[in-house]
Amino acid sequence: MSDKITIFNTDSYGKDIQAAIKSLITGKTPITEVRKRDSRGGEVNYVNGYYMFRQASLITGFRWSSRCLQEKYVPNEDSPVEIGALMEVILYDQQGNAFSHQSWGNSDVKRYGKDQFKDGKKAHSAGEIISLFDDLKAAYTDGIKKCLSYFGIANDIYGGRELNYFKDQEDTTSSEVTVTNSSDLRTALDAYIRNRHVRYDKALEIIGVQSLNDITDYQAAYQRIKEYVEGGKKI
Repeated sequence: MSDKITIFNTDSYGKDIQAAIKSLITGKTPITEVRKRDSRGGEVNYVNGYYMFRQASLITGFRWSSRCLQEKYVPNEDSPVEIGALMEVILYDQQGNAFSHQSWGNSDVKRYGKDQFKDGKKAHSAGEIISLFDDLKAAYTDGIKKCLSYFGIANDIYGGRELNYFKDQEDTTSSEVTVTNSSDLRTALDAYIRNRHVRYDKALEIIGVQSLNDITDYQAAYQRIKEYVEGGKKI
């Protein structure tokens, strides 16, 4: 009987592993993994924790771990408005050598906006914390994601680089992300339109179609929108 433990069959996940390594080396996060949310400084790009944790597992063969080094409550632990968590992420190579990064993660404490009732009785009062543990988990996740970005995972997103998922054919030195799958190209075009704050009715007019479903050449559609935006025309 073999005493060797196999966590997963690498042959079955070979393409996923190669894709994760390619994303790490090229610094290009797939368009399908990028999300947007409102932040204190405005709308920002992000990727969810599941994607980053999976990338770390695929790249290292599950040889990574994380831990919380310190927690902070603002203004204090009795009535917190914000939680901070100093996280450390450790990656291990095949020889067992450890490489680590540390970073703070944070999360606002969520509270009920109004009294909550159940079966006619007050279940929660306005201003009461909904779940401090969920807020703690969010702070932990935020810190872990930031640490992983230091290793290069989704660094293009958290490094503040402007995202443009079309590459100009004439510019071979461009660092913009190239996508070839039609579904990804549609998602990329949609993201470009939103990021440039172009109204959809105007975008469709510029492209010359009735809806996005009518587009057959996403690269050409992108070029038309780009020329319109960069031409300084009123949107």
